[in-house]
Amino acid sequence: MSKVSRLGRTILALFLVATALAGCSLYRPDLRQGDFITQADLDRLKPDMTKYQVQEVMGTPALTPVFNLEQWNYTYAFVDGQNRDQPLKFKTISLYFKHDKLQSYESRTWHPANLPEYRRR
Repeated sequence: MSKVSRLGRTILALFLVATALAGCSLYRPDLRQGDFITQADLDRLKPDMTKYQVQEVMGTPALTPVFNLEQWNYTYAFVDGQNRDQPLKFKTISLYFKHDKLQSYESRTWHPANLPEYRRR
């Protein structure tokens, strides 16, 4: 076997190993699904905004109860890419309207600065 063919095989073998290792990266992207909401978006909400104005700020809600059109629900689910063995984490906010005007919200994790929290009667 000549030196040229050994060198060619060595280069080919190194190329294949490098290619295989490049495909085994440790990067795992985060998984996100639903309505992505920021605190800045929430702080733009104000009482008596129309549904159209709320939709301009928050987008269209993914979940709207069929029998209660005065409530809009926004849900966001995510899992950290490095901790895929953990269950999905959910954040939910419900916005309540009265006569098509925004009145209050209900959420355990998100808190709009300018809206009163919903009080159950």
